[in-house]
Amino acid sequence: MASLDQTQKPTTDYLSAIRDGALAGRTESQFVSDYLKGIAKCIDDRHDYYRSYGPYWPAIKSLLIENDLYDATGEVDEDVLSTYCYDEDSLTVVAASLYQNMRLEDGLFYSAYHQLPVTDDEAYEYYSYDLEQESDRS
Repeated sequence: MASLDQTQKPTTDYLSAIRDGALAGRTESQFVSDYLKGIAKCIDDRHDYYRSYGPYWPAIKSLLIENDLYDATGEVDEDVLSTYCYDEDSLTVVAASLYQNMRLEDGLFYSAYHQLPVTDDEAYEYYSYDLEQESDRS
């Protein structure tokens, strides 16, 4: 049986190429800031929005906390965070966005269940659950 560490993720080269095209004249810092502000608004509007990020949610949540865009206690799953983040915040944001778009295309945007691909094994089943998001934060 596969572990989370064995799941396949986009390479940094692939993500860098996409990021470079998405910057549109902004710095990487501006790009990340703009993206996180948009996420913060969506999270405020709909608490289950976080599920669309699957295993990238802990990294996104951590970035929201670091940028003072998340107003709850901010408990983060460090094990998942250590696997589903990149050395550059902009690459983490791009990877999370690509994953979210895939979920939208598959009609699974708000589903908490995720099938993460692994090499030479059955998909890794990941359940996205954030107690803080699932409870009433108002």
